[in-house]
Amino acid sequence: MFEEERQIRIMNEMSEHRSMTVGELAAILRVSGSTVRRDLTRMEGKGLIRRTHGGAMVVEEVANSLSRNARRAKDGEIKGRIARCAAELVADGETILLNSSSITERMPAFLTAKNITVITNSLYIARELSEREACVLILLGGVYLKKAGTIEGPTTVGQITGMKYDKAFIGVNGIDRQFGLSTASELEATTKIAALAQARQSYCLCEHTKFEKTALYKLCPLENIHCVITDAGLDPELLRAYREHTQIKIAR
Repeated sequence: MFEEERQIRIMNEMSEHRSMTVGELAAILRVSGSTVRRDLTRMEGKGLIRRTHGGAMVVEEVANSLSRNARRAKDGEIKGRIARCAAELVADGETILLNSSSITERMPAFLTAKNITVITNSLYIARELSEREACVLILLGGVYLKKAGTIEGPTTVGQITGMKYDKAFIGVNGIDRQFGLSTASELEATTKIAALAQARQSYCLCEHTKFEKTALYKLCPLENIHCVITDAGLDPELLRAYREHTQIKIAR
């Protein structure tokens, strides 16, 4: 098992139990205590967990950023408008990648393009499209990150890097003029970076509240993204400033 895959499994257990001992994790993963301690040390360095005496506990901010239920419940109407706007950009016959996020999950309901191919690492997106006519669905493999409802890890990244597609749609935790696009978890960052790199056109979907904010892991500079799709709540001065770096589309 790859180190990244073990760490996803550890995050699954930690998200469910909040804190665990080295012994408990070693028994579940069927590895030595020293291997678990090494993984925990590296995960603490990434800001995913916090070491405790004899074990570790999940970092609440990271757990919340990975929680699909928490993300989906917030700003639902705004996210729906952004998702509809993004879906309208998909043309007949295109191949697109929908990376797992609380906004991209809403896109399938608005997709009207015919004979499209959709690549995704989200089980929820896959479920929405599984019976869709005139749609070829490619579900990426890897390790299931339960809290986020997404598939991540080196296997996922390896599959993406072997593909080339028309458009990629991703969500982010922060967008900043200097730092660019960012996300809170390295577990998701590697997949998003790969997704952006293989697309002919890349789209960032985010609410106006994500502007002027940074998360821990950088995805790419603003200039590398084809277009950011956001809502009408973005301050006009910020809109003008960000349009100096990339295209901004306002969902109405």
